[in-house]
Amino acid sequence: MKRIRELIWGLISLLLIVSCSACKSVEEEPENLVTKTSYEILASTIYETTVYVFTSNLPGPTVMIVGGIHGDEIAGWQVAQTLVTKDDYRGKVIIIPKANILATTLQKRYPGQETKGVYQGISYSDLNRVFPGKIDGTITEQIAYAIIEEVEKYQPDYIVDLHESRRSYADKKSPLIGDEIIYGNSKSTFFAYDMVDLFNKEYLAVGDIKFAVDNSAPMGSFNNYCGNNYEAIVLTIETNRQLNLSRRIEQQLAFIEILFKLAKENKS
Repeated sequence: MKRIRELIWGLISLLLIVSCSACKSVEEEPENLVTKTSYEILASTIYETTVYVFTSNLPGPTVMIVGGIHGDEIAGWQVAQTLVTKDDYRGKVIIIPKANILATTLQKRYPGQETKGVYQGISYSDLNRVFPGKIDGTITEQIAYAIIEEVEKYQPDYIVDLHESRRSYADKKSPLIGDEIIYGNSKSTFFAYDMVDLFNKEYLAVGDIKFAVDNSAPMGSFNNYCGNNYEAIVLTIETNRQLNLSRRIEQQLAFIEILFKLAKENKS
């Protein structure tokens, strides 16, 4: 009888242990509490632009997203503005929607694009050719320097640059870099391929050109500088301006969704 009681109590104890383990496995994750702050860089100038910082109580990577380096690449900075309205980020997310704010206002690649770089008596150049910039350089170099200071401050795990190209890589007459993800260093290679593979499988619409991967970021570009100087996964999304704006925005938002999904898996 004593032996039977011992067996019964042993069985009950085992059931309790299994039951408690099961309870732990289905415990709800803590509520995601996200704090949103913002501040200005290049303050008190006509180049003043806002940096938004989202900090979650839940673990996650530090991600920096930059739009509007080229003001005529509209989907990029409009997507960045849309991302500022979200509140479900994990880790830390830094967004600069309009890095080159005067260019976005004019919707030009850079101010003075069609007048030899001169706009209202001031000389400008292509912001995406002067990184890392200079604190005492030209106006364009000062803007680049201010953006890199934000990279220095946060040391992101992921840096994403939102751009557009006038044509696709698949254009038979005059190919450019639309419909591509450009990666900035060897660390970014597999991540870029995973992003493109997932997009082409799950997000490609009828009539869309399949996205491709490239590593052709030019010298002086934000991608090239960050890829060579930071231990981050560095990516440029290049949508194709031959598509209508709404589809380009959808594509960029899809890539950002994929990025966060893959980044979460990388942390797990």
